[in-house]
Amino acid sequence: ETLSLWISPISRADSGVYTIEFEDTSSHFTPFCFHVSVWEPIRPPQLEAQILHLEQGWCNLSLICTAPGAHNFSYSWSCSGDFLGSLEPQPWLHLQLHGDVNPTFCCCNVSNPVSWNVTRTDIVAACRAAAPGLFSIVAWWAVAVSLGLALVISIAIIATCCWWRKRRKDPARAPPEHTNQTLTIYEEVGKARTGQTPVSARA
Repeated sequence: ETLSLWISPISRADSGVYTIEFEDTSSHFTPFCFHVSVWEPIRPPQLEAQILHLEQGWCNLSLICTAPGAHNFSYSWSCSGDFLGSLEPQPWLHLQLHGDVNPTFCCCNVSNPVSWNVTRTDIVAACRAAAPGLFSIVAWWAVAVSLGLALVISIAIIATCCWWRKRRKDPARAPPEHTNQTLTIYEEVGKARTGQTPVSARA
């Protein structure tokens, strides 16, 4: 027979080991022990970003995830974008990222056997808020390099076009054109003229 235990109202203090005794027809008691765990629903966790170090466009930071009233909870992390660091199943996280990356979101998931809750934050925004001048310099430097490369390529294309136009207009520098030469053979035919001289005889 399946039995059930009903505790109302219930709180976390009701967790523990319970013992129940069953009496059979011969008045023999058989004790049974079982463990009861009471879990409370997880409220939305809080995610705090602490900037540890800023240098040469790199941001080292720590993320701390806490849930109000939480204990014996499991933690898991997921992050998008490019960063350096390992996502360990613990309440804190240490990451390193560069200032010119796209927005990078990190999510903290807090769970227990009966419920879960998640929160997230943009760690790039946290780094830029801590040092706006540093990251703006990095961003402007990347833009300047891109514009410089585009300018060099444009100048090279224009110079090449001008050189070809000038070369085509100058006949002295123009490449020789192929001409077909016709060979004509003349044959002179000489006509030989022969004449007879009259012979006179004298007696």
